[in-house]
Amino acid sequence: MPHALSDAAFQAVVDEAPDAIIVVSDDGIIVYANSRVDELFGYTQDGLVGQRIEILIPEQRRSMHLIHREIYQEHPTRRPMGIGLDLWGRRRDGSAFPVEISLSSFMDGQSRLSVAAVRDVTRQRRAEEALRRSEERHRLLNERSESIVFRYRLQPTPGFEYISSAVASTLGYAPEEFYVDNQLIYAIAESEDRGALRAVLSNQPPRDAVLRLVSRTGEPRWFEWSVTTVSGPNEGVGALEGTARDVTDRRAAEAERASLEAEVELQAERNRIVGDLHDDTIQSIYALGLGLHAVRDDESVTKEEAIDSTIGGLDAVITALRTYMQQLSGGDDAPIATAISTRIAALIDPGSGTRWDLQVEDSLVMEAALDRHIYLLAKELISNVQRHAQASTASICLLRQPNGDLVLEIADDGVGFDPRRVASGSFGLRSVELRSGTIGAGLAIDASEGHGTRVRVVLPAGRGTPRRGAE
Repeated sequence: MPHALSDAAFQAVVDEAPDAIIVVSDDGIIVYANSRVDELFGYTQDGLVGQRIEILIPEQRRSMHLIHREIYQEHPTRRPMGIGLDLWGRRRDGSAFPVEISLSSFMDGQSRLSVAAVRDVTRQRRAEEALRRSEERHRLLNERSESIVFRYRLQPTPGFEYISSAVASTLGYAPEEFYVDNQLIYAIAESEDRGALRAVLSNQPPRDAVLRLVSRTGEPRWFEWSVTTVSGPNEGVGALEGTARDVTDRRAAEAERASLEAEVELQAERNRIVGDLHDDTIQSIYALGLGLHAVRDDESVTKEEAIDSTIGGLDAVITALRTYMQQLSGGDDAPIATAISTRIAALIDPGSGTRWDLQVEDSLVMEAALDRHIYLLAKELISNVQRHAQASTASICLLRQPNGDLVLEIADDGVGFDPRRVASGSFGLRSVELRSGTIGAGLAIDASEGHGTRVRVVLPAGRGTPRRGAE
């Protein structure tokens, strides 16, 4: 007999949710709020219950919210988080902050109640704004940069015939100093880059090169060289013409941008995991709990099988929730008790109408972090098949090849799609690409409209440690 979830345990699950959960009646009255509302809005749970929901909306947005609430009540549908709406919350002290909100509704007897999961996205918005400002600085640096233009003679005696005045502003040397001393350019090159510089100033120069020159003040600066050859009066190359562009500031901006992009991507990944919890798990818990209470309180109903199924569903959801919370708190390295074959098999929905063929290696063992990434890849791909493919048959294969490669392949005979026409804002395919890249795996997608889909992820032997910061 599955363990029944007590009222106290159920309340603890809802209270421990990372986001504020608020239940509202049709007339806009708050009938329930979890403990997160105190941290998010500054109100206690008891202080919110009985208040109108508009108390949590900035005053200038309340009239529009009333219109949106009436429209939602007429056509209540589940609205997931992260759909691009400009939503704001209001704290008890009157301050406003950006939020994302998922909505769903359910019937409690004759009354329809709405459930809102509210998430503070201040940090994400700041990271996005910082990234935008960094990109703007990057653009301005490119527009204002001054390149050193030069002509370098190879015959009969190597040396500069011309070098522009930009060399003075970037390196502190006058052009005339290079005319007098043919070796000055090599003397100011970083020792590690002198070989590359000699290759640039040769009769067979590389098309592009990046190397360092040291200014008169001793500051190493990066230059991006672009060179073309000029035929001499005799046979062969007589001179070189090109530019040396100071890219020191650009490289610093690119490093800053890469850091910010990594932060935004990391936040997006966390949001996706938290979104799974609130748009699926929390709502499932709430619905199952209400159903369990209804069956328990109605003495005329004898539905033991339904009760057992509901309790089993709650146990499964709680187990998944605890796993997610452990991962979010940094416990990815903890041992995973259930084999990945069992967890993947549990992802199959028997009511989806698709007949599945599973070939998952029972004895497959991986590091905890890699196990999590492979499982979430399988979850995303299986979910796509069950939600979108309209397939009659599908298969999933997760095996270690004789050469040590790990292969995850999911195929279906459904409606397929054109990868070239996937919307840029679609996070599903992007998530698979990002996660595959994170673990160093190759990704191949064979899909076309009307001919099914095959996705193959191959992790070469010896790889599989996620990049730092990818968790």
